[in-house]
Amino acid sequence: MAPPSEETPLISQRSCSLSSSEAGALHVLLPPRGPGPPQRLSFSFGDHSAEELCVRAAKASGILPVYHSLFALATEDLSCWFPPSHVFSVEDAGTQVLVYRLRFYFPNWFGLEKCHRFGLRKDLASAILDLPVLEHLFAQHRSDLLSGRLHVGLSLQEQGECLSLAVLDVARMACEQGQRPAQLLKTVSYKACLPPGLRDLIQGLSFVTRRRIRTTVRCALRRVAACQADRHSLMARPATPAILGADSGGLQRRGGGGAWQGEVFQPFCDFPEIVDISIKQAPRVGPAGEHRLVTITRTDNQILEAEFPGLPEALSFLALVDGYFRLIRLFRPPRHFFCKEVAPPRLLEEVAEQCYGPITLDFAINKLKAGGSLPGSYVLRRSPQDFDSFLLTVCVQTPLGPDYKGCLIRRDPVGTVSLVGLGRPHSSLRELLAACWDGGLHVDGVALQLSSCCTPRPKGEPTLSPEWGHPSASFAQINPSEGTAP
Repeated sequence: MAPPSEETPLISQRSCSLSSSEAGALHVLLPPRGPGPPQRLSFSFGDHSAEELCVRAAKASGILPVYHSLFALATEDLSCWFPPSHVFSVEDAGTQVLVYRLRFYFPNWFGLEKCHRFGLRKDLASAILDLPVLEHLFAQHRSDLLSGRLHVGLSLQEQGECLSLAVLDVARMACEQGQRPAQLLKTVSYKACLPPGLRDLIQGLSFVTRRRIRTTVRCALRRVAACQADRHSLMARPATPAILGADSGGLQRRGGGGAWQGEVFQPFCDFPEIVDISIKQAPRVGPAGEHRLVTITRTDNQILEAEFPGLPEALSFLALVDGYFRLIRLFRPPRHFFCKEVAPPRLLEEVAEQCYGPITLDFAINKLKAGGSLPGSYVLRRSPQDFDSFLLTVCVQTPLGPDYKGCLIRRDPVGTVSLVGLGRPHSSLRELLAACWDGGLHVDGVALQLSSCCTPRPKGEPTLSPEWGHPSASFAQINPSEGTAP
């Protein structure tokens, strides 16, 4: 689906209101990509998990399942982020407003300063993040900048940078609407693309100075238009410099007290050095309060303790560490979680069903090859393209050697799963696979007999050989506090 242009209404007129008089509603806001209110998803009475809401928002934004774990829900003021396991209860009274945002991001994922933009696989170049994620990141940064949430100074250098971003933003809107930048400036002021502080500063300047700035902007727009850059190239530059952090910095801490600005953070550990995270009620003098104490233990038994005013803040921090830990093990089975309290429900389902996440076909075939390409061996994985589908990759023996067949498993809204090649739908993945084990699966007119399951292993296991077993077999559960899921 093509992204909406600036002229396409993002939401209907009726849904523009965020009035609290709409009782019993939960709203999830998506960052706007242009002038106008943000797109809003509304949910009625009942219980909704944060991950369920993120999946709905991802579908509305065109975000693929492989990037789903990068996003999270937060309050409008970003004072609290919610773990995927959090459950929102929509009651008869009251309105909750959340924002769907990119929470996990590493610099240089678009490689503007270092050669990290593309990864080569079979001589094909592919970006780490796809275009819908880039569009969301751009819209998120643009919204923060224009609303004043992103603090910007008023030094001459920062003024120049903001004006440059405004030029690129106007050029992007002109590209999306199929207009020349000079035509667009007749209806859209470049000042609408500036942060409030700089906008007010320019508005207070003399007429001659404002005219000179406007002329400079027009000249810059002509130079940008002459480059004939596409809209996504115009998005990449404004979005990426706003992200701070480092993919190798791990956890950092600062001294107690004082303001945040100007503080020097001291590295505590890299994420692979974490062996345990625990949460408990903070010891306090007098009556017990809601404060929680989070303890992070390193491999050398050094600990980091952080106290939070309540359980939501503590779980938000745990979800941050837990999410980043899985990201640095990217493109390996994300089967590791520290605390079951913040583990994504979809991840827990993958653990229970011996299922991989949204991995590619090449990865699945390599796992089967690592296990010896035994006839009837299979890999169960989530679809990298569809949130409601699974893929079954089966190894079959042919006269020319091992071959690999793919089967699509669909799940309907009520939870029933079906597979083309089986006689009837089933109530669960485990029941469906058991039917396949009994010889009921036909692919391309050939009956397939499943013999062994290649299950995911957490990265760091001493052996790379896959586990094999029947879907109805029971496996020993490892204590989540030990850091590794079964």
